[in-house]
Amino acid sequence: MTGVSRRSRAIKTSPHRVLVALADQLRRSGRRVIDFTAGQPGLPPDASALAEFIEFMSKNTFTAFRYAPTQGLPELREEISADLKKYGGVDVPPDNIVVTTGGLDGIILSLYATTDPNDRVLLLEPCYSMYWDTLTFLGLEAEWCSESVDTGFQPSVDCILDKMKKVKAVLLASPDNPTSRVISREVAKAIAEEASRRGVWILYDVAYKHLVYEGEHVWLEKYVENPDVLVNIGSFSKDIAIPGGRLGYVYTFNKELAREMVKLKGILGIVAPVPMQWLATLYLRKGYKEKYLDYVLPIYRKRRDAAYEAVRKYLPRARVVKPTASMYVFPDLSSYLAEKKVSDLDLAVKLAEEKGVVALPGSIFGPSGVNHLRITFVTNDEKTIEEGVRLIGEYLGEA
Repeated sequence: MTGVSRRSRAIKTSPHRVLVALADQLRRSGRRVIDFTAGQPGLPPDASALAEFIEFMSKNTFTAFRYAPTQGLPELREEISADLKKYGGVDVPPDNIVVTTGGLDGIILSLYATTDPNDRVLLLEPCYSMYWDTLTFLGLEAEWCSESVDTGFQPSVDCILDKMKKVKAVLLASPDNPTSRVISREVAKAIAEEASRRGVWILYDVAYKHLVYEGEHVWLEKYVENPDVLVNIGSFSKDIAIPGGRLGYVYTFNKELAREMVKLKGILGIVAPVPMQWLATLYLRKGYKEKYLDYVLPIYRKRRDAAYEAVRKYLPRARVVKPTASMYVFPDLSSYLAEKKVSDLDLAVKLAEEKGVVALPGSIFGPSGVNHLRITFVTNDEKTIEEGVRLIGEYLGEA
């Protein structure tokens, strides 16, 4: 009998997509919606960069839209190499860089090239919801170490060392989604040293590496003893604000692995969007990226402060960590949900329907995310952020 595959049925529809669709439905019905769901920049790309890009496309139409090498434009890979040297002091030759169709494409390529079905992968959870679905999609098994508000969402080194005896790879992000934590140097060093010793792959998602408000990004390259085990997955969605452009990159010190990912990219997508590759090249070559970050980071910091203070004011029983990076406040609302006898998913749906406030339930990010709510703070101004959190508190009986 004709039917969809077991492989497809094994992946559940994400509540994330359901809530985004609900928000759109509410807007179309004429409702005002305060949307805290989108993990994307809250300010548009640099206008000067876009103007130069449009001029380039108008004068080089064929070049801008023709196929590029599967590995990515040589011009862009050279600029990424220079950018890594500039910000991290990291020497990565352009031939070890693969341009991808967004960060998720880079994660899929990296997992596909480093693991086989039924291998086990260590996650530090709560973590990006797509990690869980991607492991299922690729036939991989998850091990995890839990993180909580109590430790500032830092995982246990003992748990990591124990789990790394069982896994083929570790997949982690820093700064993180949804917790916004930056991995501690103690944890980074433990992962890097143990992975080097055991030959375990480290897949390091650094999509948010430039969105740091206090402290600095942790470059695992500085701790790993065997650089061949390290794979870094980057994205242009956050730092130059083109999430819809679907552009990212992977870099590795392992030449064989880079070649394997180029081969896989040719099968899974041929080439990343070429016009966006030219835009990213302009951003890096002409200094637009640095200019954009200098502009947006102070604004995001103010919005971060507004979100954190609003949670403290309107949800006083919530347990919350003030983010030092990334885009999200991730409060633990356990006491409120126990009182109302609802799950975090029920809360998210009811907030959307009754208050027009749309946020993501923490449970989609892993077992330790249960009873949390992910509130994106970069996409709204301070007044709207405060209003949205106030309405959440109102629904939960605090107002």
